[in-house]
Amino acid sequence: MKSVSNFPGLFADLQNKEKCKLFLWDLLKAWITDPQMVQNQLQVKEMLAFYEDLKQLLELVYAPEPEPAAVPDSMPELVNTSEAFFLQLIESLKILVDPEMIFLFDLPNLNHADVSHRREVFVVLRHQELDEHHNTQGLFSFLASGMQEIAIHSINRNALIRDMGKGNLFFQYHLRQLQLIYRKVGVCKLKEIPAERLQERMLQLRSSLEKNWERADQFWQHALDEQENQRWDVSLFFLHQALELRLRGLKMAWEKRELKSHETRVLLRECYQFIPELSSVFPQDTEEEISLLQTLEDAYCKVRYKTEFPVEEAVSTTLSQRVAEVRRLCDRHFEHYFLSLNA
Repeated sequence: MKSVSNFPGLFADLQNKEKCKLFLWDLLKAWITDPQMVQNQLQVKEMLAFYEDLKQLLELVYAPEPEPAAVPDSMPELVNTSEAFFLQLIESLKILVDPEMIFLFDLPNLNHADVSHRREVFVVLRHQELDEHHNTQGLFSFLASGMQEIAIHSINRNALIRDMGKGNLFFQYHLRQLQLIYRKVGVCKLKEIPAERLQERMLQLRSSLEKNWERADQFWQHALDEQENQRWDVSLFFLHQALELRLRGLKMAWEKRELKSHETRVLLRECYQFIPELSSVFPQDTEEEISLLQTLEDAYCKVRYKTEFPVEEAVSTTLSQRVAEVRRLCDRHFEHYFLSLNA
């Protein structure tokens, strides 16, 4: 897609293409059904022509950028790893998906004492349609199957550059030159923020997390108080709020992005990249697990607006244990990244 400074986010992501086309169609229907427009056929024709022009403009906006000519002398191919597995992985990915860059970094393993970290592989691709992206991610999951210590991710280069430009600290922190293990011939380096600025932003992130999580812990205490009073339904409402604020704070701090959702399953999924162990807290692999998380989500509205929302003590206890585990993982995540920072 076209590289434009301050490009609106709606037009910077290929996944929004169909949504924009529907918006445009709805606008056209509103135009041509307007009583004043119906009486002016000339204006209707002009609007139809304008609609067709806008459709072509959308196609141009979302069209992939042409491949630049390779400059082998100034930007030769880079392979920066001596590990046999990743050397083989690079060669395989070059054949399968033709990546522009591949980054490798470690995330702390917060659950298992026998595995200290997980290897995160981010494969930067030039351009893919949405269906291609889903197929590629399925391929990467297959390549990493059976290896709990390795995860492989696909990311569109334009989306990566956009997110880093908008202040995505997770990418700014992890996808740096030191973590680059492969770069295709002719591909330019990603722009990095200076180390001093990165340190400043990490300190700001720490402050943001502390404030958000302090509020979340107040809800957590309310939940425990309600359990002592055997008000199991109300305890779920506060557990939901404690969990939501923990996850929202994590997402907002790392990505500088506010999610417009109260669904815990969405918030959990969005935070897996920061703390992969979150996926094991609410696994969603059985009907019982799905029902358990749904009960917590239902509590957000039903406890406030319904006089009857029966909740058993066992459900409240189980959910408080799960939220306690999320709190523990978040605290360990904080200790790893932020506790040692000097103001």
